[in-house]
Amino acid sequence: MALQSSGEITLTDVQGEFGGTAPHTLKEYYDAASGIPASGEITLKDFYGASAVTDAADVITPVTINGQSTVKQITVSDYISSGETFSIPSSWWVWTDSTSIAALTIDIPCTVINNGKIIGMGGAGGSRSAGGDGGPAISNSASGVTLTNASGAYIAGGGGGGGSTNNAYSWYAGGGGGAGGGAGGASSNGSAGAGGIINASGSDGGDGARGTEGGHGGGSGGGGGAVFWDEGTTFAGGGGGGGRILPGTGGDGGFLDASGSASSNDINGGDGGDGGSAGSSGTGDSRSPSNTTTGGGGGWGAAGGSGTYSGGAAGAAVSGTAIATYTNNGTVYGAVST
Repeated sequence: MALQSSGEITLTDVQGEFGGTAPHTLKEYYDAASGIPASGEITLKDFYGASAVTDAADVITPVTINGQSTVKQITVSDYISSGETFSIPSSWWVWTDSTSIAALTIDIPCTVINNGKIIGMGGAGGSRSAGGDGGPAISNSASGVTLTNASGAYIAGGGGGGGSTNNAYSWYAGGGGGAGGGAGGASSNGSAGAGGIINASGSDGGDGARGTEGGHGGGSGGGGGAVFWDEGTTFAGGGGGGGRILPGTGGDGGFLDASGSASSNDINGGDGGDGGSAGSSGTGDSRSPSNTTTGGGGGWGAAGGSGTYSGGAAGAAVSGTAIATYTNNGTVYGAVST
């Protein structure tokens, strides 16, 4: 909590905010926070409004996306020194557009208080391939870290992408994208659905011919595309994109229009996972289920559904070096290294 901004202020007040070792002097608190001198003359009035906690809003200018305050791929040591405290505002989204780079990187011993939403990138849906793995929300490489996820806050790893279909006739439907903006997989006949921007659902996958619907974009995981197969004549829809809504609802898998084929060849795509739930596998053709199912994208911090190919792995909430002191009063999707 910040010190008073006017009126009487004492050395005891300063010590209560910044700690330290007795006997205390003002010079002990050189450069203790922004605006406090690092050398030379220092007075108690220099500490008006000072706080031991660095609020991200005081050192970073957010970018507005879809009406939300956002910052991308930040590293704690760019804003505080070892042993200090860094706080993320409740209205902020901290995000990433890469499954290999976390939204927030902790690289020094410190305390991090999350009041907002820290989200990893979702894995892409398979396109005649396995689904992509989801990425971490937070990556930690330091010892002695304290992490608190406050009430109402989220830390969410990206969802794994859904696996696609394949068979000897060279057709394939696209898997759904994972929560966190994972793109759906393109099919042999239908386009991929784009991943969603901050606080928005992903786009629907493109429809194929003969009533093969693309998977629906989700607020969490995207749905897998549908397939029509009739003795070598095959069409397939693209996978729906994963969204960036918390907690979010998964997109429905594409279905086969009643005019497209006989019921024995109805091959519907897997649904995307809601919130922190895994994506599902679609319904298989009665004669060859192993060749025809398509996976939906995983929800936040959850695996993608399997098709012919496997779904992508879940992204961690916190990866890397174990967190020394971890408190969660909010919502966390995905594994936490503790």
